[in-house]
Amino acid sequence: MTTFLYLQRFANGEPAAMPFDVLISILARHGKPGRGLHDTEITFEAGRTAAGATVIGARTGGALCVGFERPYFDAPLRALVWECMRELACVAFDDALEMIYTPLHGAHGLPPAMGAACANGVRRVDSAQQLWPDQLEAGMPAPERPALRYAKVNGNGPHLQTFDHGDAAAKELSIELATRPEACNSATLRVLRNLSARVDAAVGANPGYHPFYRFAHDASSLLFMESAPLGTLEHRATMVSPGPGLSAPLPGFASDREVYASAHAEQARLVAYVHDKYRIVLDGSSVSITALAGLLDKLHAFYVNERSRQPANAAFSSPIAASWAMRAGCYLGSVVASQIGGQWGYVTRGQRRLMVVRTHRGRVCHPHLQVLDHIVNGPRDNVARWYAQLAASDASACARADDMACRIPRLCAMLLGAGDFAVGAGLPLDAQLARDQLDYSFASLRPLEAWLGQVRQRHAAGEVAAPLLARLIDAAGAYLGEVIRGNTPDASQWQWMNYDDMVRAHPAFARQRPRARDFLVFLDSAEYTTYPLASISALLTDARAESLQDYARKLLPHGAGDGAHPLAPDDIEQWPAEPKMAMALDQIRNAVMKWRRTATSADYDNMYAANPGWLGNDSLSEIFRRQHLLLERGMVVWASLVQANNALFSEGPHDMPALLAYSLDRHFEARPQALQRVAQELFAYKGKDVPAPLQHIATCLANELRRPQDLAVPDMLTRRRVMISAFLAVRKHMPADVMQGAWFPVLTHPDTLCLMIAPRQFWPQELVSAWTSGAMV
Repeated sequence: MTTFLYLQRFANGEPAAMPFDVLISILARHGKPGRGLHDTEITFEAGRTAAGATVIGARTGGALCVGFERPYFDAPLRALVWECMRELACVAFDDALEMIYTPLHGAHGLPPAMGAACANGVRRVDSAQQLWPDQLEAGMPAPERPALRYAKVNGNGPHLQTFDHGDAAAKELSIELATRPEACNSATLRVLRNLSARVDAAVGANPGYHPFYRFAHDASSLLFMESAPLGTLEHRATMVSPGPGLSAPLPGFASDREVYASAHAEQARLVAYVHDKYRIVLDGSSVSITALAGLLDKLHAFYVNERSRQPANAAFSSPIAASWAMRAGCYLGSVVASQIGGQWGYVTRGQRRLMVVRTHRGRVCHPHLQVLDHIVNGPRDNVARWYAQLAASDASACARADDMACRIPRLCAMLLGAGDFAVGAGLPLDAQLARDQLDYSFASLRPLEAWLGQVRQRHAAGEVAAPLLARLIDAAGAYLGEVIRGNTPDASQWQWMNYDDMVRAHPAFARQRPRARDFLVFLDSAEYTTYPLASISALLTDARAESLQDYARKLLPHGAGDGAHPLAPDDIEQWPAEPKMAMALDQIRNAVMKWRRTATSADYDNMYAANPGWLGNDSLSEIFRRQHLLLERGMVVWASLVQANNALFSEGPHDMPALLAYSLDRHFEARPQALQRVAQELFAYKGKDVPAPLQHIATCLANELRRPQDLAVPDMLTRRRVMISAFLAVRKHMPADVMQGAWFPVLTHPDTLCLMIAPRQFWPQELVSAWTSGAMV
């Protein structure tokens, strides 16, 4: 998610001035300079280069920065950026520091912290062809974004300020800023100050609108607010950040079966070509990368000779280099995935999609660009050296034979009888599987489950060999997981993870799940971990196990897939009671009452939550005045999570705000899952058009700074009285100090609107175990 592309020159780790007149002359060849509210602005042809650019600096002191707002990463921007890099020895980088480009020759003086923060490493470029090459990236349609029309001080059009998201009914508009703190300096922050000035002017011309700036990194929002203001803003704006010292997850890598298939087809063409022309065998081993590097050395010599015949400073682009970058990049990436451990997929940058490999340790690699850099830059960017370093830093903890995450597309192909898998090879009752209906839709889970039912009967009769059953679980589990991923709006939300890699990253995971076949590979997200293979295995042994559609429905947003249906009041009325949930609630109530009879002041002090300090005048700080009342006289009821700060789903030092649904109605004492269903339905409407009765709740979901208290859920969802309330999720009150359950007990009292999670000391052991194992999601 890139909002700005910056050009800056650095010396000894500090921004250095560029000749202002030279820079403006270059920019003027590509756009129209004009004076903005505070600094020089460049306007480009609509739909090309960028939405606009801001130049920080002046003739007297030189130019310190150029910030391209909403860059298109197209050919015009490539030509402009390369001309600036070549003439001014400047560095190009995006605000999220996903990629940094420096000139190949000469010292770039980049701040060390900035280079270290760039996950993909600093790329040295010697040709415009190395900047977001068209041949290696796919363009995507530009999304429709809300905008406000106003009269700009700079007379050059367009007279629009664009936003990322908008709520027309609430007249709220937001700009997403992925800016990393390491990308912040006085000049880049001044670019953001210019943006806020334009937004303020646009809001002034359109009364009633309220802007939000949503920072992905808390430190960046603080740096922005501490930066020098350019003038007084006339209209109020809201700054939103993840919380003290935190960063919000951004759309990132999405594994993709089509990318996998395309990569393997291209690398097969390369293998055949290299064998026919050079009699060199590229066998997919790590050793073969050395042979590939030798071929690229020869291509570099050819490239240098070809380029030398071009006019000086010509924008030279080599078709041969592009062709080899594609095919050899696919080969290099496939070896990384199979030998080091990784998955093929894509990331997005602006309106472009990049074919990449993500290692199981989380590093996103650009093998095509590595090959291109070797061809253009020569041995100093040798792919064999790059591969060796990656093998040392990112090798999977999983044995190569057990690495199922890198083989998910092949496992799906096995189920579908696609690719090099013939129908009838290696799966039980293969002929009974309705493959023509397996299109990765939600509805396709029904014919899959029907087939599994047939296999279950044969398995119960002892007619299915164990190896065939294991292959079936792997293939059907991979397909089930891909249905979930494919029907989730943000394809990067879920990542396939090997058990061994998870245990290396999080050793405590080994205490939650055994290293069994059903858990060797699974889906992981920022909020949940789920086990598709275990779901398939359960269906093959128990006809009463949860259906595949019910399993998937819990993980998919409202309306995703044919089987997802809106909640109706009768659904809650007819929800089956679960006596053990009512018993657990009674146990908590009894434990609280017993504690109250003997509790001392010290006992109360041990239960109290400490004020984290960052709340300030936030209404949630009322809990620190009311927690004694809740502990002393509050009643215990079930509640379910609607939404929460992402930081709560992992270990951390801070208590965080969240939103819950709760009810005093005895109907829910044995049905906390029914409350969860209400909460899921409400969250599914976040950021979407909602029915009028739900508008007030949807507004609170969209604006996470609002603190609703006892908002009634409309009867279009349930005829029972259910309320929505904000609360402070106190870590010390939750088992393991982490939000791991979708429902939980809370303390409430009629004398206060505050709510508190019933401290974990009162929970029965069975409930604690269900929470820590993830069974309450």
